[in-house]
Amino acid sequence: MLWIEKYRPTSFEEVIGQNSPVKQLSAYAALGNLPHLLVIGRSGCGKSSALEVFSRRFYTESAAENTTVLPVSVMFSQGHTYFAENDRFAHLYQKNKSVLANFKYIVRWHASLKPLSAPFRLIIFDGAGDLTKDAQAALRRIMEQYSQTCRFIFVTSSLASIIDPIRSRCVPLYFLPIDEATMRDYLKHVLEQEGCVGSISEENLDMLILGSAGDLRKALVWLELMALHDVSDLSELMTTETGELSAAAVLAAGRGDSAAAQQIVENLQIEYGMNAGDVLRSLRRCLIGNITPDLALLFSKAEITLVEGQNEYLQMNAFTAELTELLSGSSV
Repeated sequence: MLWIEKYRPTSFEEVIGQNSPVKQLSAYAALGNLPHLLVIGRSGCGKSSALEVFSRRFYTESAAENTTVLPVSVMFSQGHTYFAENDRFAHLYQKNKSVLANFKYIVRWHASLKPLSAPFRLIIFDGAGDLTKDAQAALRRIMEQYSQTCRFIFVTSSLASIIDPIRSRCVPLYFLPIDEATMRDYLKHVLEQEGCVGSISEENLDMLILGSAGDLRKALVWLELMALHDVSDLSELMTTETGELSAAAVLAAGRGDSAAAQQIVENLQIEYGMNAGDVLRSLRRCLIGNITPDLALLFSKAEITLVEGQNEYLQMNAFTAELTELLSGSSV
């Protein structure tokens, strides 16, 4: 069994580094009630695991019957093919209707189901940031119609991707990246449990933690590869297609081609599903060793703007234009 599955949390106590949202979810489970939720956080920080634990704690033996998880990104990227081939939704699929119409029908159908030995059902939208504005507008009306018997949970890495009417109907829960000290203690605990103490040097462990950027799932995958499969060059693990595209964007900016750099950045967001924060981190990794005070300030300003909930695409276009201006006048 892969370590990411073997060490997947089964209780709130096992969800590390997220005291505030876990405490809130635990309180909801104890009260036997729950508002609509907007769960915000980067990949690998425990959002889905915490919600699974909540579902099992709240519903006990009927968690599966009362919880529906909708993988939004896959639904809208694969469209009709996904609905037709997925066993859970094939009986609801209407091939003569649009993807959006099928999505709304499926959500309504699940929302209308009577809860089993519980006051309400849960519908979790995994990757809610990929919902189109029309889909979100439709969900707003469905939320109003079924609020007595169904609770909606929107899981996203970006608050800016969710429209205001849905934001205003949900209580936000913020999941932060796992801090380095907490991650180091946890990874060492895993190595002890697996009998692999000493299989990874402190230097490589530090590089692994730094490279994972708070993503515990990624860190566990890398840890297993290094401990059990003799992977010693961490740079090989970090070399990805998105990383290569980020490097291409930096090169385009360095030669003053703002349009090309903007197109690559937009492609990372649309085609590869990266949120703006992930793109910023990927671009910054490409510039390690060449960060000037002006560049550091530019990245900081961009991150603050995104946290404030500004439109990601517009802000990244503006950021890339400024990045091009800085890099094309430097030796990077």
